[in-house]
Amino acid sequence: MPLVPAVEIEISDDERHEVLAEVDRLLRSGRFSQGRNVEAFEEEFAAYTRTASALAVSSGTTALELIFRALGVEGREVVVPAATNFATYIAAERAGATVRLADVDPTTLAPTLEQVRAVCTPRTAAVTVVHTGGLIGPETEAVAAWCEQRGLALVEDCAHAHGSERGGRHAGTFGVAGAFSFFATKVMTTGEGGMVVTGDGRLADEIRLLRNLGKPEVWVSTHTRPGWNARLPEFAAVLGRAQLRRLPEVLEARRAVAVGYADALRGLPVGDFLLPDHSYSGYKAMLMLPPGTDRDALKERLRERSVQAAGEVYAMPLHHQPVLAGRHAGLRLPGAERACAGQLCLPIYPGLDDERQAHVVRALCDSLTELTEEGAR
Repeated sequence: MPLVPAVEIEISDDERHEVLAEVDRLLRSGRFSQGRNVEAFEEEFAAYTRTASALAVSSGTTALELIFRALGVEGREVVVPAATNFATYIAAERAGATVRLADVDPTTLAPTLEQVRAVCTPRTAAVTVVHTGGLIGPETEAVAAWCEQRGLALVEDCAHAHGSERGGRHAGTFGVAGAFSFFATKVMTTGEGGMVVTGDGRLADEIRLLRNLGKPEVWVSTHTRPGWNARLPEFAAVLGRAQLRRLPEVLEARRAVAVGYADALRGLPVGDFLLPDHSYSGYKAMLMLPPGTDRDALKERLRERSVQAAGEVYAMPLHHQPVLAGRHAGLRLPGAERACAGQLCLPIYPGLDDERQAHVVRALCDSLTELTEEGAR
């Protein structure tokens, strides 16, 4: 069996021809920034997520920072789950906030309402939830309602959640705003880039100003806010529009792989496969391994069997990151620590056929059996 890679990025022939034709039109027009493709991409993404406004920006991290700046969190606190990417943390910090870390439930990779409440203080301005792997936490609605009651802004990090829905609501629409990433490995991509979605018109207007150097008029150099250049290029928007049109097909294929894993692994002593009870993006196929499993050794055994495991969404909780050494000294967040230490991501992408998926399952079972037997000797 040839190596089953952790990730495969495929652009279909139809999509490639469509993008090339539009890029040729763009090159002929000479309008490479803030043109019709960015505007159309925003309108189409807003319609897809069923929200009032979508604003294209230069990255998912920038999308988060713009939301926090527009909310005015400077000098206050923002709650961030400890089991997430450093980008979520640095976006709040760059907006002038102090970050407080919340624990997560390792069975859902999301904070519970109780875990959020435990870290909020009178200085808290915003709470962040992260839809890790595309999973919308089961207490998201409860967290949103609690935040609204207390005048706190709920911000959603939707970097993994294109197409994820719960209770008929798309990711990014539970709080005041959501931030999506279009990085190269995401379910849909523009290479780099991001999108803010929001139903708050005032917030949308403020983000439009901030992303364009604080200029109320796009091409007039009068600046009313200390903004910066956070624009998405027209070329990126061309690919984004094509990717969005293909997204339903991609999601269906990714979800089929996730369901296939869940069915094949049910009842086997390999840990818990995290298949949510809602429609999710299928960005990651996440397995919580049995406690005590040597993940690095398991990944090596899988590679010997021609399977490249992606490893983990986040291998290290934020309070253990070297860049944050000393800021959260002595902090214990057992749920986040377990979530980061115990997860393994299996290969998942639209082109993963039944034969290769069955090979991944066999390799996983055989590798875990070997490690268990060796540990018992």
